[in-house]
Amino acid sequence: MKKYQYNGKEYDNLWLLRRDFRQFVFPRNPDDNALEKLGIIVIDIPDPQPDPEEAARAELAMKISQIDMETSSAITGGFDYEVNGETLRFSYDSFDQQNFADTANACLMVKSGLPGLPQSVTWNAYRADGTLVRLELTADEFLALYAGGALAHKAACMEQGGAKKAELQEA
Repeated sequence: MKKYQYNGKEYDNLWLLRRDFRQFVFPRNPDDNALEKLGIIVIDIPDPQPDPEEAARAELAMKISQIDMETSSAITGGFDYEVNGETLRFSYDSFDQQNFADTANACLMVKSGLPGLPQSVTWNAYRADGTLVRLELTADEFLALYAGGALAHKAACMEQGGAKKAELQEA
């Protein structure tokens, strides 16, 4: 890091010096010798040493952020759930999370007897080979999928991420 001094005044950077002294023609990237020929004193300031406690806090924050990203990625990566004896894969990205929540609300309204709502839900899932499976689920079946699949998956991922953070902070 460098500071510059001219006629007793100190400048934190070359840009400030150039601004105040337009009469000087500065080279684009002047070296220290070129500046000294103009009467400018170049002061080398060693880079400050980081505070060890602050560095440790920053490293911990970075590791926690990494765990949060891994947890989020695991959640949005989807989950497996068994339907009619077959294990299927369900997408659970942010768009699908909202669809699950909205559909669960609709299923609860159906169960409460609200008229005019569809009595079943068509939902997409995938076999291990990537084949699309279209499921026709009743409100009870969908709510079981939502609670036992989606919400259980999200809770398990969050629990695992929380345990990693706790372990990190204990170290």
